[in-house]
Amino acid sequence: MRAQLTAFASVVAQRLGRRSENTKNIKRALVHEILSIQVLSAAVVGALAISGLYWGGQWVLQDNYSRWALQWTEQLNEIGAPFYLADDEEAQISLENFVDRYPEISQVIFFSKSGEVLHSVNASDDEDPVEALASDDLEDAVAVVGEQTPYLMRGGLLNPQQFEITAPVWIESLPNDGLFGFDAADPESPSKTELLGFVKMNLDFVMFHDRLLSNIRSAVFVLLLFLILFSLYGQHALRRALVSISDLQRPIQELAKGNLKVKFEPAQHREISDIVEALETTATALSERDAQLRELANHDSLTGLYNRRRFVEELRLEVMNVMRTDRSSALFFIDLDQFKYINDACGHPAGDRLIRKVADELRRSIGAHDVIARFGGDEFVILARSVDAGAARAIAETILTNMRRMAHIEDSRIFHVHCSVGITIMTGANLHHDELINQADIACRDAKSAGRNRMRFYSPSDGEERREITDVGWMNCLREALDEDKFELRFQPINNIINGRTTHQEILIRLKTADGKFVAPDAFLPSAVRFGLMNEIDFWMIRHAAMAYAEHARPGSDVKFSINLSANAFENDDLTGYVQDIFEQYKVRPSDIVFEITESLAVRRPMQVDRQVATLRDLGCQFALDDFGTGYSSFGYLQKLQFDFIKIDGTFVNDLPDNPVDQKMIKLIAEVGREAGMQTIAEYVRNAETLEILADLGVDMAQGYFVGRPTRIPTMRPTPIPLSSRRQRLSRKKSPSS
Repeated sequence: MRAQLTAFASVVAQRLGRRSENTKNIKRALVHEILSIQVLSAAVVGALAISGLYWGGQWVLQDNYSRWALQWTEQLNEIGAPFYLADDEEAQISLENFVDRYPEISQVIFFSKSGEVLHSVNASDDEDPVEALASDDLEDAVAVVGEQTPYLMRGGLLNPQQFEITAPVWIESLPNDGLFGFDAADPESPSKTELLGFVKMNLDFVMFHDRLLSNIRSAVFVLLLFLILFSLYGQHALRRALVSISDLQRPIQELAKGNLKVKFEPAQHREISDIVEALETTATALSERDAQLRELANHDSLTGLYNRRRFVEELRLEVMNVMRTDRSSALFFIDLDQFKYINDACGHPAGDRLIRKVADELRRSIGAHDVIARFGGDEFVILARSVDAGAARAIAETILTNMRRMAHIEDSRIFHVHCSVGITIMTGANLHHDELINQADIACRDAKSAGRNRMRFYSPSDGEERREITDVGWMNCLREALDEDKFELRFQPINNIINGRTTHQEILIRLKTADGKFVAPDAFLPSAVRFGLMNEIDFWMIRHAAMAYAEHARPGSDVKFSINLSANAFENDDLTGYVQDIFEQYKVRPSDIVFEITESLAVRRPMQVDRQVATLRDLGCQFALDDFGTGYSSFGYLQKLQFDFIKIDGTFVNDLPDNPVDQKMIKLIAEVGREAGMQTIAEYVRNAETLEILADLGVDMAQGYFVGRPTRIPTMRPTPIPLSSRRQRLSRKKSPSS
C-alpha cells in the first residue's frame, strides 16, 4: 500500500513542480527592512524639522528687520529734518554717529522731494556713486506717507540678508507751535503735514544670517548623530525583539521535513507565543494523525493484528535475516474450521466477535518476538523467528491445544473453535515470500483434507507431485475444450453508479466439465499458462465475443463488451490482424469493444504492449487497466498508454465500509483517474452500502454481484438503487458547487 501512496504523491508533486520550477525566491532580512524604514522615516522627519528651523528663523529675522526698520526710519526722520531746513553740520555729525552705532546699516541717503540727492553717509569704505531716486521708486515712496507702515523694504532672492529701505521724511505742525502761520480758529486745518523728502537705508544682516546658518549646521550634525545612534539602537532592539521569530526558523524547517518531534523555544512576546503554541498544536495533531494512519495502514481494523501488507514486510525482513545468519524460521498458516457455520447461525456480528477472541488467543500462544497477522476472513498467519522444525511443531501443538480449550458463547449457545495449521520452514533453499506463503497455505489445506483440527508441514515433493497431476488433468481438459468448443461465455454488467444504467458487459469464460458443471477460470488458467495454451484461449475469446456481438447487437441496442487479454496475446504479432479480420467478419464496431490489460502486464512488458495498443487504438478499440492498485501503480506509464478505464482491484472493495485506508486509496485512484481523463470501475461490489461509499468517493462505475451476476446472455440490468437516491446523486453531480 505504501507503494501506491508513494506513486500517488509523486504524480501530484510532479504536477505542482511544473508550476513552480521557474519561480525565483527573493529573500530579504526582516531586521534590515524594518530598520531601513525607521531610519528613512527619521531622516525625513529630521529634514522637515531643519527646513522648518531655517524658514522659521528667516521669518523671525524678517519680523525683526521690519521692527528695526520702522524704529530706524523714525530716528532718521528726526536726524535728517535739519538737512531740509538748513545746512546743519551738527545734523550731519548726528547722522554719522547714528550709522556708526548700527553695524547693520551700510549706507544712508537723503533725497529731496524731486528725488535728488541731498546727503549720504557710507558705513564702509566703498564710495560708489549715489544716484537720484527713480520715478517709480519716488511714486511708491510718496504713496506710503501716513500709512501704518511708512516705508518700503526690498530684498534680493539671491542674497536675502541685504535689504533696501526707502521712507518719506515729513514734518507735521501742531496748534500754537508758531510754524506755517497755523490758525487755531480755522476748523478746516487743525494740523498740517508737509513732505520734505526721502531717506534710503541699505541694510546688511549678514551677521544674523550667518548665525542662523551656523545653528542649522549644528542641528544637521546633531540629527546625523541621532540617526547613527538610532540605527544602532534600533538594530539591537529589533534583533532582540525578533529573536523569537528567528528561533522559529529551524523548527519550522524540521517540521516541513516531516520531523514532528521538533521542539519550539518559548517566546517572550504574546503574538509570537501564540504562533509557537499554534505550531506545537499543529505538530501534535499531525503526529496523532500520522500515528492513526500508520495504525490503519498496518493493522487489521477488526482485530488490531498486522494486516497482509505489513506482514509481508516483516516476512521479507526475516527472509534477509535468514539469508545472512544461516538459521531457520517458521511460517504458520491457520484457518478456522467450520467458521462459516457460526456466521450463518448467529450472523456476521457474532462472527466478528469470535474472530477477535481467536486473535487474542493466538497472541497468547506465541512468543514476544513472533509476528501474527490476519490475512482476511478466518485466516491467520504467524512468523516464528529463529526456530527449527521441532520448535515449530511445539508452537503448533500449543496453538491447537489452546484453541480446543476455547469456548465461545453466543445467544446461549456454546461454540468450540478448532483450526487447521500449515507450517513451512524458512531455510536458505526457499527464500521468496510469496512462495513461502503458498507453501504454508498448501500445508494448511492438507491438514483440512486429513480431517481438520490438526497440523501439517509442507513437503516439497508432495506439493510438486500434486501440482503435476493437476496440471496434466487440466491440460487434457483444456485441449479438449478448445478442440470441441466446450468453453462458454458469461456476461457480467458494468453499470454507471450515478444513473444505474449498464454501460458495457465484461465477458467471462467458463469451462464445462464432463459432469456438466462449470469451472471458473481461476482454477484452470494457471495450468493453461504453464502449458502454453493461453494464446489459443485469448483468440477463442475474441472470436466468440464477436459472434455474441453479432447475435445480440440490434438497431437501437447499446451492446458493448469488455474482453480480458493475457500477456501471451500481446506477444503474438498477429493479434491486431486477427482482431481486424474477426471484427470485419462479424460486423463488430471497434468502438464498442474494450480490451482489459492487467497492471503487471502493462508495466513489465512495455514494448509489446505499446505496439499492440497503438495498432488496436487505430482501429477504434478502447482499453482498461485491470486489477489496478495491487501491483506497480506506475502513473507515468498509465498516462503514456492513455487508458480509457481504470479497474480498481477488488481487494480494496471487499471490506470498504469497515476499512478507512481502502477508502482513502480508492478516493486517490478516482482523483488521479479523473485528472488523467480516465473513468474508474470498482470490482467486487456486493452490497448497497459499498456502492453508496463508492459514489461518495468519486468512482464512476461498479461491477459485482450486487450490480449483476454473470449471465448466459447480455442483460441491461439497472443497479438496484432507490430512485430517490439516484436522483439525489445526479443532482449533486450537476450542481455547480459540487
